[in-house]
Amino acid sequence: MFQNKKIKQITLSAVAMAAALMAAQGRASEATLKDGKLAIDTLPFALESQLDLGAASVKDKALVLQANKGTDLYANPDGTEIADKTPRVLFQPTGDFIFSAKVTAGVNHPFNGGALIVYNDKSNWAKLLFEFSKTGAASISTTVAKGAGDDAHHGVRPGDAVYLKVLRRKDMFVFYTSPDGSTWSMVRNFSLPGAATAKVGFSSQSPASDGFSAQFSDVKFRNATFKDFWQGE
Repeated sequence: MFQNKKIKQITLSAVAMAAALMAAQGRASEATLKDGKLAIDTLPFALESQLDLGAASVKDKALVLQANKGTDLYANPDGTEIADKTPRVLFQPTGDFIFSAKVTAGVNHPFNGGALIVYNDKSNWAKLLFEFSKTGAASISTTVAKGAGDDAHHGVRPGDAVYLKVLRRKDMFVFYTSPDGSTWSMVRNFSLPGAATAKVGFSSQSPASDGFSAQFSDVKFRNATFKDFWQGE
C-alpha cells in the first residue's frame, strides 16, 4: 500500500512538472536580472554570462546584449584569423533539444547583429546571425568553425526582427529561421566536434562600429527530437 501511494505521488509530481513546462512554453518568456544573476524562466539551466566585452540587461522581460566596439566571433576560411570576443550568455543542455528565440536588432551598420550560437571553444563553434549586411539590408548569415570558418549568407529578411532556432539530434545541429515563430525554413545542418557537451545561447556583435544592442525574447527550449526535419518540430 505504501509503495503504491509513493508511486502515485511520484507520478502526480511528474505530471505537474510536465504541465508547468507546457504552460511556460505557451507564454512569452521572462528574463530577470537580480543581484547580478541573469535568468530566463523558460530555460531550465544555469546561465553563464561572458560580458568582458559588453553587458547584459533586461528590458520588457527580454534579454538585451550590448556589444562593445570591435566585438566579433569569426574564423576565416584558412583558420589564420580567429576572433573570439563577443558578449554572450550560454547554457549547457543535454540530449536532443529544440531551442529558439525572437531576435530584435535595429541593425544600422555592416556586420552588427544578434545571434544564437553553439560553442565549444575558440576553434569549434557555430553561429546563426541576424545582421546588417554590407549591401545595406538586414539578412541571415551562418558560420561553422572547425579550426577554419565557412561564412555563408542566406538572403535578406525584412524588418528589424526574426525568429531563430537551433536544434540538436545526436551529433547533428540544424539552424532555422522564421518570420513569425510558427513556419520555419531550414538554413543548414552540420556536425561539430564535442557536440554532446557543446554550450548554446545568445551573442551580440559590433565588429566595425561603436557598439550595438540585440534583444532576445520569446525564448523557448525543450528536450525533444524533431519529427519534421524541414520545420525542426
